[in-house]
Amino acid sequence: MSAAEHPPEVLLLGAGSIGAVHIYQLQQAGCNITAVCRSNYDVVKEQGFHLTSVRFGNVVYKPHRVVKDLEECSDVTFDYVLVCTKSFPESKPSLSDILKPAVSGRPDTAIVLAQNGIGIEEEISQAFLDNPVLSGVVYCPATQTAPGYVDYPEMLNLLELGTYPSDAPHRHKAAATSFAELTIKGGGGAEVHDNIQIARWSKLAMNAPWSPICALTLCCDGDFLLTSEPYAHELVWAIMLEIIELARAVGIADVTEEVARKKLSIATKRAETGTGREPSVLQDIRQGRTFEVEAIVGNAVRMGRQYSVAMPRLETIYALLKARYVAMMSSRKPDSG
Repeated sequence: MSAAEHPPEVLLLGAGSIGAVHIYQLQQAGCNITAVCRSNYDVVKEQGFHLTSVRFGNVVYKPHRVVKDLEECSDVTFDYVLVCTKSFPESKPSLSDILKPAVSGRPDTAIVLAQNGIGIEEEISQAFLDNPVLSGVVYCPATQTAPGYVDYPEMLNLLELGTYPSDAPHRHKAAATSFAELTIKGGGGAEVHDNIQIARWSKLAMNAPWSPICALTLCCDGDFLLTSEPYAHELVWAIMLEIIELARAVGIADVTEEVARKKLSIATKRAETGTGREPSVLQDIRQGRTFEVEAIVGNAVRMGRQYSVAMPRLETIYALLKARYVAMMSSRKPDSG
């Protein structure tokens, strides 16, 4: 059913900082939003979100419905399910299991994966063979400073979107175009790509060094570059080159050194101006939350071995970050029973 016949129904899973911004944008575009909230459920249910933003101003808003679990909205047929959660490929239940109440038996519901990392789409594609699966790459430097409170200090706002796989049927591509149009209508930026993997790997060239480095050092990107010149800069650049070599080996030739230079220049400028940003992994560590390891770093180093691409620096950082993750999870065990 078209947007002209009824307001688009959107289910958002993962109402953190990025999810909160997308809720605002999609509501501005006329969508009905059902938000699945966890740690911030009580605050959002009662007060909504408080967004402090350069792009949108300071606004307070509520989703149309706030729920704790997808079972609470299994009677609604959604046009889109927007996934803004962290990507944990090894988690149980799996993401596909979590989505079943909202997606199973509804082939017209498009699943939008607005998540970081590589190799995250196949599980969803295999679980929901008839549904459009849209892979999304997000640039939106927002931070949830407290439950329901989001700070968004830059104008940068872009959702790069494409079907998975790239040769998906026409109606899947139409779903990508329609969702991009809603994002733009709501005041955000969006682009539809014929091959979204180019955009996904281009962002990986930025995330692969910065996520683990910032998490392990507790430095934002700009500050880290100032800690040990030229060594800090050389480490980041060397990891980016490892990602480029891996992308070339798997057939993503358009992820070049020029792409990496542009990504690195963002942090370089932040170092010069003292406006460094904390990636989401560092934000998670500071707030004691579980953080992404496998989707961003683990999948890349395993793929490197599969394709015989040497990745000594990224493998080292992966081992350290994984150990940090295991230590954090182990410390939680006494509280889990």
